Amino acid sequence: MPYTLNWEPFGVYKQFTGVVTGAELVHSVTEVANDFRFSTARYEVSDYLGANYTDFSQDELNDVRAVRIGSYERNPQMMVAIVTLDAQIQQRIYSTIAARLTLHKTKVFSTVEEANAWLGRDTDI
Repeated sequence: MPYTLNWEPFGVYKQFTGVVTGAELVHSVTEVANDFRFSTARYEVSDYLGANYTDFSQDELNDVRAVRIGSYERNPQMMVAIVTLDAQIQQRIYSTIAARLTLHKTKVFSTVEEANAWLGRDTDI
């Protein structure tokens, strides 16, 4: 799998590396949403800085949105930080936010440090 999950006291840090397919993205979102810790998580960081290439179809992105919509009821307070320098990923997220297709408060950052500041994530725990 081109991602790792690191569950922390207040959320989850998801790091992508190498080539990331849409199926793997859907799997990662589903894995987080189905974890027993999800309902109390305050944040999710999705770090794409180590990804060399992403290949997401519209159908797969729709599947991600469906999982997110379903998980919102279990945890409406969770914040999602997307960390990427990939213009294509940034544009997809900006479009999703603008169209109000994301229910969780979601923001795009170019560094993990910026995401941490927004989330109040303490990495020294």
